[in-house]
Amino acid sequence: MTNNNDAVAFLSKYGHKSLVNLGAGCMLNRIDNHLRLMKELSLTYYVGIDCAPYIKLTSPNIFSDPPGMTELLTGYYQGQPEKLWEAVKVFPGTWVEELKDMHCAVVVCQRVYPDCRWEEVILSMTPKLVLQEDLHGCERQQLRGRGYVRTWTEIRRYGLQPFRPWPIFPWERNLILWRRRDFGDEEVRNSRWRLFWRLCEWFIG
Repeated sequence: MTNNNDAVAFLSKYGHKSLVNLGAGCMLNRIDNHLRLMKELSLTYYVGIDCAPYIKLTSPNIFSDPPGMTELLTGYYQGQPEKLWEAVKVFPGTWVEELKDMHCAVVVCQRVYPDCRWEEVILSMTPKLVLQEDLHGCERQQLRGRGYVRTWTEIRRYGLQPFRPWPIFPWERNLILWRRRDFGDEEVRNSRWRLFWRLCEWFIG
């Protein structure tokens, strides 16, 4: 068990180098997309937050694609994939609302119970990207029109894959990636389809 202030102290110092998983649960699981984002943004720390009294790091389902993640981590950590565990910091007994105004690079909402509205906290953290996963049965945080847009180009660019691909509609991805409007859209700017992508972001994001 950690002191609730530990998460605030850590993010105050290292938030700009961190991906923060809000609602990590009692056991880290299916964090493949999180690690893909860490690699692409060259982040140092993976931070797990949950109000539960403990967060276990070991799980048979920690990766959806173990061989693929081993390959990714081997490249990212120069042949030492086990170094990931030095980068993982967990803070059980911590409520999401305690992190208000703690800046971080990326926010992940992997497990959000109905009626949990974290928009104000997420916006105050000013992340570059916000990933929402496992949307069936989880509360969707709505960031549209508040400095963020939904993006498909970065989903493709970062190779994100839904870990429970049960679409209700054929085009559904069961994940949403939000991009802060002032962050990174080099692919769109250099694309011949940039007007199309801008219109998509405007109307749907």
